[in-house]
Formats: sequence, C-alpha cells, structure tokens
Amino acid sequence: MAWALLASRPEKAMAQQSYYAEQPSFVIPVIPDPSDRRTSAILLHVSEDYGKSFQYVATASPNQRGVPFKAPRDGWYWFAVQTQDSTGQLNPASMSAAQPALKVCVDTQAPTVLLKQGPPNKDSTQTIEWELRDENLDIATMRLEYRAQGARDWVPLPAQQIPAGTHVFNPGITTPVEVRLTVRDKARNVGEQIVSGGSRGGTSGGGTGQVIMVRSRRFQLNYKIDDVGPSDVSRVEVYYTRDSGRTWRKYDADAPKEPPCILEVPEEGRYGFTLVARSGVDLGEQPPKAGDPPHIVVEVDETKPVVRIINAEVGRGADLGLMTLTWTASDRYLGSNPISISYARDSQGPWTPVLKDLPNTGRHVWKLPPEGLPFQFYLRVECTDQAGNVGVSASASPVKVDQNLPKARVVGVEVAPVGQPGGSVAPAPMASPLPPTTPAGGLSTPPSASLPMNPVTAPPMGLPGYSPLPGSGPPPGPPPGLPPAPMSLPMAPATAPAPADLPMAPAPTTPPPAPGLPSFSPGGGTPPLPGP
Repeated sequence: MAWALLASRPEKAMAQQSYYAEQPSFVIPVIPDPSDRRTSAILLHVSEDYGKSFQYVATASPNQRGVPFKAPRDGWYWFAVQTQDSTGQLNPASMSAAQPALKVCVDTQAPTVLLKQGPPNKDSTQTIEWELRDENLDIATMRLEYRAQGARDWVPLPAQQIPAGTHVFNPGITTPVEVRLTVRDKARNVGEQIVSGGSRGGTSGGGTGQVIMVRSRRFQLNYKIDDVGPSDVSRVEVYYTRDSGRTWRKYDADAPKEPPCILEVPEEGRYGFTLVARSGVDLGEQPPKAGDPPHIVVEVDETKPVVRIINAEVGRGADLGLMTLTWTASDRYLGSNPISISYARDSQGPWTPVLKDLPNTGRHVWKLPPEGLPFQFYLRVECTDQAGNVGVSASASPVKVDQNLPKARVVGVEVAPVGQPGGSVAPAPMASPLPPTTPAGGLSTPPSASLPMNPVTAPPMGLPGYSPLPGSGPPPGPPPGLPPAPMSLPMAPATAPAPADLPMAPAPTTPPPAPGLPSFSPGGGTPPLPGP
C-alpha cells in the first residue's frame, strides 16, 4: 500500500491528506521536484501525538521513490518531510512547527457488530436490534439482509444506516429466518454477524447468539446436557467456526460429560462454538453445517487499550478550582463508560480513585475538592475494555494545584529584644568624608587613607563662615590683630616617591611682602611677630 503524497520540497507539501490503512506496514512515496538540484537527502518524520512532536523515521535519497514504514500499533500517524542540501543545511531548520503533509490512520480491527433478533410478533413481523462499534466506522456501508434458513440468496432490508437502531420487517414466510448485518470501517475492515431463530437473541439451534468477551486464549465453556437416556452420554463433540457459521471444524478434543470444557484457541479473534452430545449408542444431533449459526460466540481479546494523557491544566481566575484533563484512549471493544481517573503523591502509587465510569470523550473538567488533595500529585487515566483489559497512562511529572501567590506586607514595627532570634539587617555604610579642602595657599589636600584629615584636631580655621559650636573644638586662636596660622601641608606618601630621573622643579620665588603684612615661609611654620 502506498500514497504518492509527500513532496520533496516541504513548502509544496502543505495540503494535508488523510488515509486509512488496514495493515500496519505500508510505503510512503516521496514526489521529487525536478527543479530542485540542491537537495541531497529527504528526511521522513512521524508524529503519534497529532503533530505536537515529530520523530525522525528514515532518510531517502532524491532518486528514491518511497520510504517503508511499519506502525507499532493502531492509531493516527502524521508524516512530514525535511530536506538537506549538500552543505548540510536543513529545510525547515526545525520540526517543532512542522506541518504534516500526510495523515494515516492504521486500523487493523474489524467493526464490532452486536445483532439481536426478537421473537415473531403477533402480526408475523420480526424485530431486529443492532449496535455497531468502531472508531472509524463507515456507516454508509451498513447492510441488513435476511433469508430463509438454508436458502442461498440474501434479501436486503431498507434499514436506517445508524450505529444503533431497530428494524421491523415481515419476511412473508413461516419458517425460521436468518438475519445478517455487515459493515465496513474506513480502512475497509469488515464486521459481520448472523442471527436466526425464534427467541430474542437466539438461534434455531437453541443458541443464545450473544458475544462473550474473554481476555485470555484459554477459557472454559459451561454447559448442560438434557434428555439423557439409559445409555448415558458417551462424548460431547465441540465444533467451532471463525466466519459466523459459513464453515465449521471439529475441535481436536471432546468435552467431558460433566462441565466445564476448557478450550485454548491459537490467537485473538471471534470464535463460534456448538456442542453435540452423543449417547451411549452413538445417537445425537447432527453436526453443524455451512450456514448454521453457533450456539455461542466468544471474542478473545488480549490487547489492552492504548491510553495517553495529553495535558492536565489547572484553572486560574474564573476557572480557579477546576482542572481540565485531556487524553486519548482507543480500543476495538470499548464500552460506553470505560475511563477512570486516580491520583497519587508518588509516581509509584498508591493510587486513590477520584472519578469512575467516565465516557471516552477525551476531555473532562474536574472540580477539585476544597481540601484533602496534596498541593501536587501524579495523575493516572485507566481505560477498561469489555474483556477486562486495562490500559494505563500516568503523568510524567506531578501536577501542581497550589496556585496561590504569597504576598508579604509590613504590619508594624517593634523593638526586638537583645538576643531574640530573627532576621538581621546590615547597618548602613558611613557617610563619605568631606571633600578635600583648599587652603589659602592654593594647594589642595589630597585624601589619604594613612593620613585622614580630622576636622576636630585640624579645623579649617581660615575658611570663611566657619563657626565652631560653643564648648567644642580646639582652644581659641591668636589674639585679635594677628593673622591665622596656615594649615600644614601633608607629607607626600612614602610609597610614592618622585622618580629619580626627573629633575626637580625650581623652588618658587617668594615675592616681597606688602607693607604692613607679615611674610610667610615656603616651608610652613609660624610667621614671626611684627616688630614694635
């Protein structure tokens, strides 16, 4: 099986097409672009989560016409391509936002047909009830037919083509009739069931016509033998059919005279059984022939449902207190309410059930209880089919339901007792020292870590506007009429002497003092007092 759908140029493969395959293995051809001379390889990617993520599958050359693919299970597979040129550049560069060019649904299971025939009505009409189950059912292919028991040709009935319904008809004969319903799914798998007889859901041979689901290839039949004569029962022969009674085979071993009869079949599928008891003188009913319905139908199903959790979203704002859980679950024999949900603090359990018997809608909004749940937990979705097989999917990481945002605010200030434990705040840094001052001589005093200026021991006496506080500071200065003493110049740091190879600047020449003013020594010190 193949579809010539995927173009070697991703931008030319935007038209998504969907197909159904009844076999897990098929070939996906790639249509080369004759105008594309740069492509050296075509990379095929597949997604099993409806395009959420893609995984690399295989590489094809531009001259290769197809890429084989085998699906590991039934379900949807989305395909996209990525090209690589001779320099190794990929187009598109990432598959995170890739658009699928082809969607294939692998469906290897035939539709399930549940058909019941009621007893003849008083007006000689017959009532037929049916239920069809398949995720990919093609309801337009449904056919309901009848025939007289033992006849060759089937007569179609104008029944409404719906998954579940009833139909009343008048066969126009008094002999028992057989009714057959056939339907296909979109992958062309055929489901079929034949019933006959005059009792509801029964057959002319005394069978029940119902389908018994079992989850093991080894099972047992319970039965009862009536009208046993003096010769007793010599054996009970077991006959089975795989095609609704069209052909019959005898089971290798006979059933015991006393039930149960333990049988083991070679594979999964539907088996019809009829028992024939023989007396001690080898008398008994005739073995079933072609066209006879079985006494009972057993469906052997050992396959667990395929379940996958897609997302668990905790509501906020108007949806606070709600959790929206989405999942996928598929199986050939799902009931009407197969889903159960549980949670656990640990990924290994134990699990606590919270929701049971949910329909398989793929989405459920859970109203979280106000208390009793941990602030985070793991979720598990279970899906149980009619045979009792259970498929499980658990969340990979815990779901956090605590959506509160803590907010801190100061409500008061108190003096903390000494020694009381609690948080501490580092003291604020000391204020920066005053900027360096410039004395009257015009030389600035650079800041020095080893020789800081102390405003108490060396106040700037000569700065204008300076007024020490009463009772503080150094003793009063010289008597009025004397000029203030100049500030001493700091010594040059010992760690930074002047370079030896640079000439020293000549000492400045001191101009003669103005008349009536004292003279200053360039080296500092106290000026001489003026003469009398």
